[in-house]
Amino acid sequence: MDQNMDLLGKTILITGATDGIGKELAHMCWQSGANLILHGRNHQKLETIPQSLGSGVFGQYATTIKADFSRLEEVREMAAKIITEFHHLDVLVNNAGLYPSSRVITKDGFEECNQVNYLSPFLLTNLLRPLLINSAPMRIVNLSSIGHRFVWSNANPSTKNLFYWRWVAYCRSKLDIIPWTRELAEQLKPYGITVNCVHPGIIRTKVIRVLPISWGSSVHSGAATVYRLVADSELEGVTGKYFERYRVSTPSPMAQSRRYQAALWGHTLRRLGLKQEHDGTIVQR
Repeated sequence: MDQNMDLLGKTILITGATDGIGKELAHMCWQSGANLILHGRNHQKLETIPQSLGSGVFGQYATTIKADFSRLEEVREMAAKIITEFHHLDVLVNNAGLYPSSRVITKDGFEECNQVNYLSPFLLTNLLRPLLINSAPMRIVNLSSIGHRFVWSNANPSTKNLFYWRWVAYCRSKLDIIPWTRELAEQLKPYGITVNCVHPGIIRTKVIRVLPISWGSSVHSGAATVYRLVADSELEGVTGKYFERYRVSTPSPMAQSRRYQAALWGHTLRRLGLKQEHDGTIVQR
């Protein structure tokens, strides 16, 4: 094991851990000695993951938590359960996501792709904020995509009734991950919490299989890029960055916009019925 990648005894929450990058990342972290909190929405698939990890070191554990990110109430219940059952978290990996097959409006009134890929991770992370601060120093890793570069306008395609382009809806959800990451990094830096986001590469996951793309890197390759942000001691203190694979990269002009960053933060709080107090605390309106 690389001494710069030792996770022995650390507790890591991975969302979307039943498939693709999340599942592979769980195996990597387990092999490095981490304790795991594994999230998924499919109970049957979720319960097979701990069994597939193999034997661990003494005291090592892997537990599961079910929640459907297309239902905000389940995200709230998930956050409450984590805060009740766990007193420390070293890494939060916001990996859960989907590529839409059609335009779906959730029970909460949001376009499903935007809710699952952006709104629910935003909500979960902010509901866990007291636990994260008490756990510092710790890391948050958000999964974005190079697809964010295909969004050039503030217009949100997910709100159009007459026209819905799945690719643009997906890319828009991944765009918003970046200014959210930058804003969260600025707010949490004084506590010793780092927040970064990563494009793991064009990976042969369920997302790619629905696109007209016949190539892509292995799931293991994609998980390895995320694992570095989770574990590499050389990245200690690095925060607010967008990585493409293993390197810090400059995101699109829209993703860099300070004006858009501030507007998105406030707009997202309002959409989720949240407000931020003067001391930074986020509460329900």
